Amino acid sequence: MKTIKNLTFAALAALAVALVVQTSITRADAQGKSDDHGQQAVITFTKRVTAVVNQPGLIATMTGAGEGDAGDVIFTGNVLKNSPLPPAGVVAVYNFAGSKHSFTALIHAFQAVPGIGQKGVITGVVIDGWLKGHALEGEWTVIAPCDIGGIGNCFDVTLSISRDSRDSTDN
Repeated sequence: MKTIKNLTFAALAALAVALVVQTSITRADAQGKSDDHGQQAVITFTKRVTAVVNQPGLIATMTGAGEGDAGDVIFTGNVLKNSPLPPAGVVAVYNFAGSKHSFTALIHAFQAVPGIGQKGVITGVVIDGWLKGHALEGEWTVIAPCDIGGIGNCFDVTLSISRDSRDSTDN
């Protein structure tokens, strides 16, 4: 009987440790609903492709600027993988240097129909910096080529990053 009590205690202790020491990536699955006080951090920006490198591991580079809960942001990004055939999709790393917060996200973007005025969707996770480990989602609209340089069309993007009451707005 004493052995069963010890095993039960050990199992409960292991479960408690597992719940307390859960990794930050686990929080990415909460999608902004970690508790009743969940809220979204929103970033809006316009981006453009600056170079098509087209080599293994780096397809293109991007830049842009915007604003939101991270403050005024400067955006840079690298497209790591590209599937140009419809439905077009990319895997990219997005970097944001904000006047309030900075962070890096790994994203997957998908656009069913190409062309100006069309929309695409973004899903991903913050992998470094502010709100690390939190899921993000968003969308973009293809707009005409920007007057600020770049290759091809530009994109107006809105990203929402999940966060909850445990996240300080000063992180």
